[in-house]
Amino acid sequence: MKKSLLSIIIGLSVVGAAVAQSRPEVWTLKNCIDFAQQNNTTVRTRAVQVDQNSNDLSTARFSRLPDLNASVGYNVSFGRGTSDDNTYKTQTLQTGSFDVSASMPLFQGLRINRTIKGGKLDLAAAMQDLERAREDVAVNVMTLYLQVLYNKELVIVAEHQLALSTQQAERSRELVAAGKQPESARYESEALAANDALALTQARNDLQLALLDLSQAMNRESADGFDIASPDLDPLLNNALSQRPDADAIYDYAAENRPHIRAERIRLESSENAIAIARSSLYPSLSLRGGYGTGIYSSMDSDFWPQFRHNSSEFVGVSLSIPIFNRRTVRGNIRSAQLSAQRQQLALLDAEQSLRKAIEQAGYNTEAASAKYRAAVAALAAAETAFAYEEQKAAAGRSTVFDFNDAKTRMEKAQSELVQSKFELVFRRKILDYYYGEPLTL
Repeated sequence: MKKSLLSIIIGLSVVGAAVAQSRPEVWTLKNCIDFAQQNNTTVRTRAVQVDQNSNDLSTARFSRLPDLNASVGYNVSFGRGTSDDNTYKTQTLQTGSFDVSASMPLFQGLRINRTIKGGKLDLAAAMQDLERAREDVAVNVMTLYLQVLYNKELVIVAEHQLALSTQQAERSRELVAAGKQPESARYESEALAANDALALTQARNDLQLALLDLSQAMNRESADGFDIASPDLDPLLNNALSQRPDADAIYDYAAENRPHIRAERIRLESSENAIAIARSSLYPSLSLRGGYGTGIYSSMDSDFWPQFRHNSSEFVGVSLSIPIFNRRTVRGNIRSAQLSAQRQQLALLDAEQSLRKAIEQAGYNTEAASAKYRAAVAALAAAETAFAYEEQKAAAGRSTVFDFNDAKTRMEKAQSELVQSKFELVFRRKILDYYYGEPLTL
């Protein structure tokens, strides 16, 4: 009965490992990021906004061109009315008209040029917003990717602990059979092995949940058959333990190159340009106009085409509009534009301050994670040495189940803490490198 219990424990762990290894689809971090960026709704929304701003810019550029309009009219009047000879007659009169007119702005206080400049700035800001959305997705995917790798290593730790406790349970069974340990020692060892099997099951469940979180963040339809590649993290660890760049140097680079900072600066320039657009309404506007028109009367003796030619007229002229008083609307618009520029100046300042705080925090977090990792390495080495002595005593039958389990538990805890500190260090350093323009790769 006891042998069957251990067989079940080992069998469950083997089946779980086989299931975990049956996934055919393995994704690298780059694959995950590319897929997420193509399917993320925020990124797609920002892309639509870029198209919208591009269309607005095109509309602003076409406003320099003349406009052309045509109109056709037909009327029937009854009773006394004006005839074709400009006299009043009582008759039923049918009239028709055709007009074509065009106008072109010559000067509007530089409004068109400044509107085009504003459209260019808005398009540039939208493109930076798109790039920021793509980077935010990449950081989120990398975070979840590292979480999956972390859970994978925890599964390995749990499998190792189950192997040790199973080995100890077999050893206790042999020692009990030889009369060197009481019967209760075997039950306690088997209970510990069963507990480690449960911990392994939980670790595998946590891994599946981490994979599900990553799959959902990528907007995949299903997490079935989804797994990720496990890269070699030793080069990243060596880089993370090296001297990090100076915080001021990182900030200087990030302040010039991070998309959200560049977007805020472009918006500030656009808001200042909006003040000039509002002021353009203070200046006169000059337009060139021209047109052609004709009319048809049913009371005339001529046929349609002779009337069309005979009644035609053309005109060319210029129109000058001088603003004198508009209930202070222009002044109000200028003041509103100035206030918007002040708000954008504060928004840029807030973004720069937040960036500096984030970089400083990332630097301190990296230093703390580095110290934690070094301490975890030393703690694991000590715990493994203590467990090795305890395992030798257990093999000779001179160790109790409680002493063996205590040493194993301390080693398991040290292994888990080392895994956690390793991935925390890698993540912290990657975030710091991200601010310094390094690509998000593993």
